[in-house]
Amino acid sequence: MPFITILLDLLAVGAYFLQLNYQTETFLLVGLIFQGIVTLILCFMTITYKGKRYAAIQPRLFIRYVSIRYAIIIYSFIINAVFLFLYVLNFLDINPLVFPK
Repeated sequence: MPFITILLDLLAVGAYFLQLNYQTETFLLVGLIFQGIVTLILCFMTITYKGKRYAAIQPRLFIRYVSIRYAIIIYSFIINAVFLFLYVLNFLDINPLVFPK
């Protein structure tokens, strides 16, 4: 699953650079929809992950460290969710932070 997560991130980065070079309303809408789909897939992967979620060694009493594989999925989901929010702000012309004109 972490490998699939990395592939989804590479696809999202490719879609970002495509939108950065061709800033039309059609490309921005398709990119927004694509980013939403990627974020939903990553949310589903985060919830249904069947591998080891926590590290074997826990040095502190009440703090649980996640495993590296699960951390890749979690961080990927968080970053893509933030970018989805920024895509929505850009598409609604509230804040052009992601794609400056």
